[in-house]
Amino acid sequence: MQRRRFIQLAASAGIGASMAPSLAAMAAAERKAQVATPSDFLAIEQNSQTWLGRDFWANRLQDWQVSNGRIECAQSDKSYEVRTVSLLTRELTDAHKPARIRVTVGALEPDKAGFCGLLLGVGAGQLDYRASALAQRFSGTNGGFMATLNNQGDLAFQDFSEATNTLAFESLTRTGATPIGAVDHRAIVLDCHIDPVSDGRFDVRLIALDAKTEREIGFAVRTNVAAEELTGGIMLVSSTPANQPGTGWWFQDVATAGEKILVDDKRAEGPVLGCLYSLNQHVMKLTAQFFPLNTQEHPNAELQLKSTSGEWTTRAFAAIEDGFVARFRADDWRTDQAVDYRIVVPGAAKYPPFEGRFRRDSGGTDELNVGLYSCIIPTAKSLDEGHYKKLIPEEQVLGRYTSDNIFFPHNELVANSSSHDPDLCLFVGDQYYETYPTRYGRDTPQAKLDTLYRWYLWLWAFRDMTRNRPAIVLVDDHDVLQGNLWGNAGVSGGPKEEDGGFKWDVDLMRMVYRVQCSHNPDAYDTTPINGCIPVYYGSFVYGGVNFAFVEDRKFKTPPDYDSNPLKTAGELLGKRQEQFLDNWAKSRPGMPKAIITASMWGSPQTDENGQPLLDYDANGYPPDGRRRAIALAKKAQAVVLSGDQHLGMLAEQCLDSFDDGVLFFSGPASAAFWQRWFEPAEALEHQRDGNRNSGDFVDTFGNKMRVLAVANPKISHADFQDDNTTWGKFLADRQLKSEGYGLVRFKPARGEVAFECWPWDADPASDSQFSGWPYHYKL
Repeated sequence: MQRRRFIQLAASAGIGASMAPSLAAMAAAERKAQVATPSDFLAIEQNSQTWLGRDFWANRLQDWQVSNGRIECAQSDKSYEVRTVSLLTRELTDAHKPARIRVTVGALEPDKAGFCGLLLGVGAGQLDYRASALAQRFSGTNGGFMATLNNQGDLAFQDFSEATNTLAFESLTRTGATPIGAVDHRAIVLDCHIDPVSDGRFDVRLIALDAKTEREIGFAVRTNVAAEELTGGIMLVSSTPANQPGTGWWFQDVATAGEKILVDDKRAEGPVLGCLYSLNQHVMKLTAQFFPLNTQEHPNAELQLKSTSGEWTTRAFAAIEDGFVARFRADDWRTDQAVDYRIVVPGAAKYPPFEGRFRRDSGGTDELNVGLYSCIIPTAKSLDEGHYKKLIPEEQVLGRYTSDNIFFPHNELVANSSSHDPDLCLFVGDQYYETYPTRYGRDTPQAKLDTLYRWYLWLWAFRDMTRNRPAIVLVDDHDVLQGNLWGNAGVSGGPKEEDGGFKWDVDLMRMVYRVQCSHNPDAYDTTPINGCIPVYYGSFVYGGVNFAFVEDRKFKTPPDYDSNPLKTAGELLGKRQEQFLDNWAKSRPGMPKAIITASMWGSPQTDENGQPLLDYDANGYPPDGRRRAIALAKKAQAVVLSGDQHLGMLAEQCLDSFDDGVLFFSGPASAAFWQRWFEPAEALEHQRDGNRNSGDFVDTFGNKMRVLAVANPKISHADFQDDNTTWGKFLADRQLKSEGYGLVRFKPARGEVAFECWPWDADPASDSQFSGWPYHYKL
C-alpha cells in the first residue's frame, strides 16, 4: 500500500480526557483549526450519471448519482436509512496522528427530515477496504461511528457499532454542541478534525461552516475516543429518519488531510471494473465491464494489444452497450503465444487503461489446470437484516462488519485457488444471489442497476484472475434472480417459479446474459428462446481438451407434483441441446472431452433420516430427460464438471446398472447459505475406501449412481434439523459448512485427469483437501 502525506497537520494540544464535558465543549468552540484547509480532493465525475468516480463506491448503485458535479443520494424512501458512499482511496490507519476530512453538503428536499455526514472507522482495521466499503443501513459490530448534521441543524456523533438496536444510532456527543439552525437551502461545509491526545486516544471535532463565507457557525465535540474506533473505512452518509421517508443529501468538494489517513490511489476503480475472455483455437472473445458511466459522453471502448517491441496498437473498437459492457472479437487469433492487452476509453486520457494478459494455449502439450467455482454470496447474512441471531445453537452470533459475516472480496478463496495457477476458470452458476448483500430489487424500476450491483461485487472479487486467463461463465437460477428455474424455453404457465419460464423483465434477462456470457465461445445455435432471451450453449477446444458447455435449466420442464416422480416425463436439456451433444460427441476423435454444466444430472442427497430426498430443483428430474443426457455424455466418453448443489461430490451417474455411468465432479459452493447432505441411513454397496457416505445409490427419481466422495457440512443433517429455526436449510456460520473450490488437472497426452476439492481457507502448500480427494481417472 502506498502512503502519501498531502498536508502536514500542525501539532496541537488535544482536549484532555479528564476535562469536564462543559469545559471540553467550550475549548472546542473557542479553539480555531490549526490545520490548513485540506487540498487533497477526491475526484467527482462531472457528467450526470450513476457512476460517481474512481475514488468512490456507492451502496447501492441505484441509490446515488452525479448531477451538476455533485454526488446526490437518489434514495430517500422509508427503510433506506444510512445510504453510503465509501472513499475507496482513503482509510483511517492506526497511527496516533492527526487527520482532517472536509465536505460540503446540502439537503435535496429541505422541507423533509434526515441527516448527512461521515461514517468513520468501518471495519476497525480488520477488514479488506472493499469489505468495509459495503457498510450501510444497520449498525453492527465494528461499524464505527457517524459525524452528522441533520435538517434542523444539529451536529452530533452517533454510534454505528450497536449490534442489537441497530437503528438507534445513539448520540456520542459531549454536552455543549452548538446547532446551526435549520439547513433549508444552505450549503454547509462539514469540517471534521481528528486530534491525537494522551494514552493513544483522540478528540474529534465536527465544525460547520457557511459554504459561502467560510464562517464557523456551529460545532460538536467527542473526546477521549479509543484508537480502534478511528481505524478503518471512511464513508459519506445520507439518511432518512429511522423507519420514515425523508430527504436525500448532496455532497461536493470531498477532501482529506493528515498523517493518520492512508491515501492509496491504486484502490481507485473504473471506468472499467474488469474483463472476461475466452479462447477457442483462432477465435478470441472479450467483454469489458464498465461502471455505469454516461455512454453519450463515452459511447465506445478500445482494445489495444502490446507488440513484441512494447508498443500499444489498436486492435478494435466496440460500443458500450446495455449493461455497460463492450464486446470484442477476433477471428484470426494466435493462441500459441501470450499477449498483453488493455481497454481504453477513447478521448478520455484522464482514465487509466485496464490491463490484462491473453494466456497462451499449450495445445495439450502441458497439463491443463481448470478451476471450478459456483455459488458465491458476498455476506453470510443480508445487510438489510436488522438483527442477527443464531439459526441453530451450534452457530456463533456473527458480527455485522467482521470477516465472519462479510466474505467479499473472498481474499483467501481467491489467493488459495490462484496459487494453483489455473489455465482456465469455470464459473458454473450463481455468481450472485438476489438477496445478498441487500434486499432484492428485481421488481423495481432500478432492477438493472440492482443486478449490476451484485454482479460488480462478484467481478471485483475475481477480476484479477479473469483478466489474465480465459473463463467460462454459466448462468443459473439465482443469476436470473429466481430461487429455482424451470426455464421451459422461456414459456411461462403462470406467475410462480414452478409454472416454468423466466419471471422477471425479459430485457433484464437479456442484460444478465449479455454481461455474464458474451465472452463465452460461440453458441452452437443462436436462435433465442421465447422473449428473445439468448442461448449460449456450445463448445470449444483449449489446452488439448474438447469442452462442451450446456444450459441445464433453460429448457427444463416445470415440476409435475401430481405425477409419480419415477414416471414423470419431460425435458432436462431439451431437444436442441441433445442434438448439439450428439454432434459434439462425434467431434475430434481421440481428444479428451469434458462437459460443463450448472448442476449434477441426478439427485444424490438425503434427508435428516438418511433417506433419499425429493428435490425437483435437482437435475435428477425429469428422469427420462436426465437419462437421455447421461447417454449422450457416455457416448462422448466425457467427464462432467458442475456445481450448484452446495455439496462437493464425485459420483458416477449411471443408466441401467451401477457400472455404466459417466463421472461427474460437482465442486463445493464457494460461499452459500442453503445446505445439502449425503448421509445414507443404511450402508451402501461398493463403498469407496470404507467411506460410509459413498456407494451405490438410487435417488427419488429412480436414477442410479455410484457416489465416490462427498464433502458434507460439518454438522450432520439430523443434528441440524433438530435445532433448525427456519423453513429452509440455512447456515450462516461458515465454520459449520464445507465450502471451497474444485481443481481439475487434465493430462491430455496421457489421457488422464485428476480431481481435487479444496476448502476455501486451506493453504495448498501445507493443508489437506476434503476427504476423498484427489481422485485420479483414466479418460
